[in-house]
Amino acid sequence: MILIFSNCGDPSTLDVMRWIDHLSDARVVRINGDEEYRVELTLADDDFFVRVNDDAFRLADVSSAWLRKGSFWFKGLFPSVTATGRPALTRHLSQMLERENRTLRDHFHYLLRKRCNVLGSAHGSVPNKLVVLEHARELGLRTPSFCVSNLRSHAQGLVASGGGYVTKAMSDGLYLFDSTESKAGYFTYTEALGPQTLEGVGTHMAPSFLQRYIEKALELRIFFLDDQFRAGAIFSQNDEKTRVDYRKYNDERPNRVIPFRLPKDIEDKLARLARALDLNTGSFDMIVDKRGAFYLLEVNPVGQFGPLSEKCNLGIERMIAERLVAHDR
Repeated sequence: MILIFSNCGDPSTLDVMRWIDHLSDARVVRINGDEEYRVELTLADDDFFVRVNDDAFRLADVSSAWLRKGSFWFKGLFPSVTATGRPALTRHLSQMLERENRTLRDHFHYLLRKRCNVLGSAHGSVPNKLVVLEHARELGLRTPSFCVSNLRSHAQGLVASGGGYVTKAMSDGLYLFDSTESKAGYFTYTEALGPQTLEGVGTHMAPSFLQRYIEKALELRIFFLDDQFRAGAIFSQNDEKTRVDYRKYNDERPNRVIPFRLPKDIEDKLARLARALDLNTGSFDMIVDKRGAFYLLEVNPVGQFGPLSEKCNLGIERMIAERLVAHDR
């Protein structure tokens, strides 16, 4: 049996499931973290039993698991508790229940990894970006120089230096689709640091990630699965709208995207970095400057790979399906 944890709106999950159906007759159970279920859960003697609505299975039934999206997919196991008239106790009880939930989640992940083939990050989120950059440097990968400061004067000094800097979130940026009547989307991007960026900012600001801007020849999106790499080159620098952040898509004149063959030494360093971060799949973001030097920007264990796979004919969905099916009993 193949167990898939995802979100209901993720198209890549459905594409991989179609390939699994094409390649094998394996039973597939998909659980979405953004849906509500009736859940029964028992962990005992190095095993667990789970019933999610009408799907029931034991850990012993699971040959492969894909942690595509999210970190824990069983909501409402710990009902909220309110101590009437005692707000301090109510807050403490809420914190205690969150610790209980986190302990259960971590043990669930531990059992999965111990007993079956697991693809994806058990942490369910992007590793610490600053730590990733330090690891990358230690392994011989170039990274743009960066700093973090809460002083407006420091940011102003970088702008005055004329060297060119960008700013972006240190963790996950804002990425929200409002499914209510507004149907609005909210996003944050990598932005050029300039005088207008600091307008209205006080002497002390929130600690901000400030990174040297590299004039690029192209940028790379690199999907990895174990030690296999599939890369696409994005010519985003040719459009002022996408020059700093290609995610500011120009729908009228889309960026050109072509398959790209990574140098062997870059593949080797990225593979070592993935192992250092305990990741067996995900996507690396890199840029190549005008002299041909490669710079690592970040890694995302759960990023979207569908557009890259389609535009460059990389067959990523089939790669994932084959990895999951190979361990099915």
